[in-house]
Amino acid sequence: MLIAIVGGSGSGKTTVATQLLSRLEEYCSLIKMDNYYKDLPPGEDPQNFNFDAPKAFDFDLFYDHLLSIKSGTPIQIPEYSFITYRREPGIFTTVESKGVILVEGILVLFDKRIRELFDLSVFIDTPDDERLLRRIERDIKERNRSIESIINQYRKYVAPSFKSFVEPQKYDADLILPEGGYNKVGLNIIHSAITQRIKENLPES
Repeated sequence: MLIAIVGGSGSGKTTVATQLLSRLEEYCSLIKMDNYYKDLPPGEDPQNFNFDAPKAFDFDLFYDHLLSIKSGTPIQIPEYSFITYRREPGIFTTVESKGVILVEGILVLFDKRIRELFDLSVFIDTPDDERLLRRIERDIKERNRSIESIINQYRKYVAPSFKSFVEPQKYDADLILPEGGYNKVGLNIIHSAITQRIKENLPES
């Protein structure tokens, strides 16, 4: 069962995915689309590159990996560095194919051939101001960036890309989950639906 968790940067995708992963335990694997960024072109200033646009991602590799893991084959996911803006040479994470595979990212449903692989898709719908605040907190703590650079990039790339590429995926999703991981009722409903599917596919004892 391949499940897409998609939404804007700072919407709470990772929180939702992590909570579902902890509940489903041995039945579940997680794939993050962030690991499928292309290497930043040589000489390109990361402040002048749109990481929220489709051209930033390696959709061919992403598709091949999802196709493989859905068919039962383990995959080796590249490790992407947000310090060097490149894949770490020779470093991979092996992800096993399990009963439930969660796939989270900002453009998981953008490519039609990838979209058609999913059994269930969820769009995390979080207000713009809250997403910006979460992005500021994350980028300062995890990526050592200044508030000024974060806000400039948000205005120049993140907000326009959300309107053009990210938000339209809402209309391709099966479910819309407002407020992400803070929506306990909605999260419980999604978890119950997944659990029921697992029970239906388990062999009778």
